[in-house]
Amino acid sequence: MSAARSSGELPRRRERVPGPPADIERLRARRRDALRRRRKARVDLGLGVLGAIVLWIVAAGLAIAALIAGIVLVACAVSFVVGRRRRRRAEPERARSSKL
Repeated sequence: MSAARSSGELPRRRERVPGPPADIERLRARRRDALRRRRKARVDLGLGVLGAIVLWIVAAGLAIAALIAGIVLVACAVSFVVGRRRRRRAEPERARSSKL
């Protein structure tokens, strides 16, 4: 028996390299989710501001239109602030659960 490989014998396949650890995958997933939330918040805020500006321009000179536009802007700002606070409160809980 020879140590050399016969022509009919196939070479061994390479061992499959494992992917990134699960921790890195979770980190990437959290980053993707955070990016989606930020984009959604920007779109939401942009639509609110755009709506307020359009209402203000279309109904120029009417006090009620200015009042409604101001209310829409305040509502968008409040929504943005509340969303940020919820995310900040959720982050420490995620950090604690991932350490377990």
